[in-house]
Amino acid sequence: MIRAMVNIDFKKIDEGLPAFLALILIPLTYSITQGISWSFIFYTFLKVLKGEAREIHPMLYVIAIFAALALTLV
Repeated sequence: MIRAMVNIDFKKIDEGLPAFLALILIPLTYSITQGISWSFIFYTFLKVLKGEAREIHPMLYVIAIFAALALTLV
């Protein structure tokens, strides 16, 4: 799994930070679901903040909303 981290462009904050967040949160929370959910939410949030909201597929918005609901309702 770590071998795939070499291919991530950490110079782009909107790609590197969510990947790093998933890498850190998965072992800290003992939950793959939480690590990936937070990275989906954070990726979408960063893209919107950077003004690149049109680059995001509409399905990713749906996934991010469901991930946020799952994290807050549990």
